[in-house]
Amino acid sequence: MTEAGSATVESLSGDRPSRRPLEIFAAIFVAAGSIYFFHLGTDSLGASEAYSAWAAAKPGVGAIVRTPVLHDPGKQVFYYVVLHYYTRILGLSEISLRSMSAIFSLATLMLVFALGCEMFDESTALAAAAMWAFNPLAVVFAHTARMYSMLIAIALAHLLTLLRVRSRPGIMGGIGCGILGAAMLYTHMAGLLILGAEAAILLRDLARGRRDSVAWMAIVLAIALFLPYLPVAIRQSQDLIYGHWLDYLGPPYNYPLAGKLAAGLVAAGVTSWLVFGRAVERDGNEPLRVLVAWIGLPALAFAVGSVILRPMFNPRYLSPGIAAAALLIAGSIGAWSTKWRNLLAAGFALACLIMLPFARTEPPPWRDLAGQVTAGGASEPVFFESGYVSNGNTADVSNGGFPFGYYSVPFNYYFKGANSRIAIPGFDAAAARMTIEERVSEAGGGWLVSWKDRDEVNSELPDANRFRVVETYRQPHLAIYRITPAVK
Repeated sequence: MTEAGSATVESLSGDRPSRRPLEIFAAIFVAAGSIYFFHLGTDSLGASEAYSAWAAAKPGVGAIVRTPVLHDPGKQVFYYVVLHYYTRILGLSEISLRSMSAIFSLATLMLVFALGCEMFDESTALAAAAMWAFNPLAVVFAHTARMYSMLIAIALAHLLTLLRVRSRPGIMGGIGCGILGAAMLYTHMAGLLILGAEAAILLRDLARGRRDSVAWMAIVLAIALFLPYLPVAIRQSQDLIYGHWLDYLGPPYNYPLAGKLAAGLVAAGVTSWLVFGRAVERDGNEPLRVLVAWIGLPALAFAVGSVILRPMFNPRYLSPGIAAAALLIAGSIGAWSTKWRNLLAAGFALACLIMLPFARTEPPPWRDLAGQVTAGGASEPVFFESGYVSNGNTADVSNGGFPFGYYSVPFNYYFKGANSRIAIPGFDAAAARMTIEERVSEAGGGWLVSWKDRDEVNSELPDANRFRVVETYRQPHLAIYRITPAVK
C-alpha cells in the first residue's frame, strides 16, 4: 500500500473510533463485576466494617455525624451517610454492606477507562483498566464495607472533571468538579493531599502562562464547602495524634534533626521540579507529569510526615493514587512501545487472576466467637478494653477513646444474647484485672477480647493460681481469651 493510501486509512479510522476497545472493556467490566460480587457474605465483618454497619444503622444524619466525632475519630461522614440510605433499602447484612463497595469499585473501573481516554487514547485506557480490574487491592476494596472504594471513585471522578475544565472551561463543569472535591474531603481526610497535588498541577500551568480560572474556582469551591466541617476535623486530628494509633499514627521515630531537614529538602526539591521543571512530553497537557504529581505528591507528604512528625504512611490512604498508577504505567510504556504495553497489561491481568485464590486472608472471628459465647451460657460476661487501640508503650496512657470497648461493636453485630458486655480500662491493667477476677468468679466463666499483644495483656489477666486462662484466638491487634475459675 502506498503512503498516501495508508494515511487515508489512518484518517478514516481516526474519524470513526474502533469499537474493539469498548467491546474488550465491556468484557473486562463484566468479569470484574463477577469477581467483585462473589461471596460478599461468606466471611464475617471485620471490626472496621462493623463500625460502618453501626454508623449506617443510626436513626438519622445527625447521629451519623456524631459517630466519628465521639467514637471513631478520623473517619469522615459522607460514606456513612450514603451507606445509611443504601442499607435502609437493602438491609444491614454482610452482602448489603459490602455490595455498595463493589458498586463503587465498578464505577472506579469505568473512571480509569474514561481517564485513559481523556489523557491518552482508547488503547491506553483499555490497558490501564485491564491492569486495575483484577488487581488484588481492587478486589479487597470491593469486598470491604469501608469508604475506600468510594474514595477512589470520587477522587478519580474529581480528577476527570478537573482535567476537562482545565482543557475545556465551563462554569457548570467547574461547579461539579468543586462538589466532587468536597465529597472527596468528606469521605476521607487524605483528600486534602490530593487537592494539594492538584493545586501544584494548576500552579505549573500558571507558571507556563495558562490561567485555568475555572479549575482554580473548583478547588476553592471544594475547600469552601468543607469549611463548615473543619472544626470537627481539627478535633479529630487532635484525637488521632494523641491517642488513636490503630490505623497509622504511632509514636514518633525521633529521627535526628538533620534527617528531618533532609527529608523536608528532598520533598521541596521534588515538588519544585514537578511544578517548575522543564517539560519533557510532546503533549502540552503533560498527562504523565500530571499523573506523577497526582500520585506522588500525596505519597511524598505521608512519607515526609512520617519522618518529621509521626508514622502515618498506609497504602489505604493512597488508594486513589494506586488506582491511577495503572494509567501512569500504561501511558509511560505506551509512549515507548504499544506492543509491550499491551503484553504487560494482558500478562499482569492474567497474573492477578491466578493470584486471587491465594490472596484470601483469614476471616475475622466474630461469628465463631458469638457461637462460642452462646454455648458457654448467658451468665458469662464478655470483657472489652476501652481506650484507643495503641501500640508499644502507649497502652497505659489514660484516655476516653472507645468507652464501650473497640471490639464490642463487631461482637454485637453477631451476638444478640443477654450476656453482660463489660468495658474495662485498657490503660489501667490493675483495675481491669480486678474487674475480670470479680465478675468471672461470680459467673463461673467469661471471655476477654483484647487489642493488646501478649506482653501487654499479661498484666491484666487474672491470677493463674486461681483462674484458668486459654488463648483461643490471636491475630495482630486482636486476641480472645476464655477465662474460668481454676478447679481445686
